[in-house]
Amino acid sequence: MTVLGGAIATSDPRATEVGADVLRTGGRAMDAAVAAALVLFVVEPQSCGPGGDGFIIHVDPDGTVVALDGSGEVPAGLTDEALARHGLDGLPARGPRTVTVPGALRLFDEALRRFGRRRLGDLAAPAIRLATDGFAVRPTLAAASGRAADDLASDPVLGPLYAPGGRALAVDEVVRNPALATCLTQVAEGGTQTLFGGRLGDAVAARVRAAGGYLSLEDLSRHQTAEVEPATVVFRGSTVWEMPAPTQGPAVTSALGRLETMGPAVDDWSEVVVVVGEAMANAGFDLRKIGPRPRPGQGDTTYVAAIDAGGRAASLITSVFGDFGAHFGVPELGGPLGNRATMLRALGLPMTPGRRPPHTTIPAAVTRSGAPQFVLGVAGGFMQPQAQVQLLVHLLERGLEPQAAIDEPRFRILFGGALAVEATHPLAVAQPEAATRPPGPEGFGAAQIVGLLDGGRLAAGADARRGGSALVLA
Repeated sequence: MTVLGGAIATSDPRATEVGADVLRTGGRAMDAAVAAALVLFVVEPQSCGPGGDGFIIHVDPDGTVVALDGSGEVPAGLTDEALARHGLDGLPARGPRTVTVPGALRLFDEALRRFGRRRLGDLAAPAIRLATDGFAVRPTLAAASGRAADDLASDPVLGPLYAPGGRALAVDEVVRNPALATCLTQVAEGGTQTLFGGRLGDAVAARVRAAGGYLSLEDLSRHQTAEVEPATVVFRGSTVWEMPAPTQGPAVTSALGRLETMGPAVDDWSEVVVVVGEAMANAGFDLRKIGPRPRPGQGDTTYVAAIDAGGRAASLITSVFGDFGAHFGVPELGGPLGNRATMLRALGLPMTPGRRPPHTTIPAAVTRSGAPQFVLGVAGGFMQPQAQVQLLVHLLERGLEPQAAIDEPRFRILFGGALAVEATHPLAVAQPEAATRPPGPEGFGAAQIVGLLDGGRLAAGADARRGGSALVLA
């Protein structure tokens, strides 16, 4: 199999260009994906950062798939009894008590060791420069800042950066984050162990504990990236690979398996809506039981897809869960810690100290005839499995190329079970009210796809819904 150059797709052109530079200079798909993700740590702080976690699926040229779980555990001290002792009858939505172990950097380090050829420290250089010299705010960050400004303004770390003077950031405003540059430099020079049991981790845990949270240095020291057995399904002759439970991955494989048995073609999108809703409920993410949020929904993630000149493919997703995570900034990280423990709150589940909570973020991969075919993912919380199913129908059944599949209109099942659709979706004709129903701040998701098509031709697509960027290298 001959692949020329490689391809990469991300949610930001600056990250895409950095990843493309890695590919141009002989880097592997994993090197490019991690370098791009580190840039996103800087320019998409509402979605990701050193305080977040993530997942990776890697595909070898021979079709061998490895799935890595870099999500963080619920701190050992975060129990229902501990919350009760603090006068709480449940977990709050934000704050230091919602923090879980930030596993992203250890995930990146492990993935590079196994599938890359460059060091995390070397790949961090472009991100460090951006954080030091400053970057222009894009609409996605400006919108997230507007949603969260009232909450962020009082935080001594996040307020000056992302809600200066209590106002929202403006598009094209320049933000500099020297503290994040220092954090990434420390990790580059001292390795990720400085966070997972070293001086940086000690400082982070001390900040959380002083503010009433539960994260400890022992929690950080115990954390390891886990290799897991992916969930799989054969759909239209290709094999789709997803993260297993407790993520939303099984909802995708279950829905596709049902559609596969229903016939060779999707004729009625209303049937797909039903199948997806049932699959999500069976996987533990029943949107009908999650009531409409009392304030605009706040949650996001970011995704990177890459294939290199040797035919290796990387599917990487990373998140701090809510917009700006726990809204709790740590000076030593130059940004927020994730509030992933609130997934337990959203799903009405008890605390699970020492275990990984349910996760919305799901990278995906597709293989066919023993070779990589696509890597894809979607930012957008509970929209992720819904959008993935729709994208995979377009790619694998209809034969659309990545950008065309991404540009197709989508439906979204909302909290409470109501339906929203984009105006040009076929369902808008029979259900016009769905076309006027707001989908929430996460919208209809933001997808990136890189594919290796017949004859070894590469194709890539990125979602214009959030200004994504894709490059195919000659």
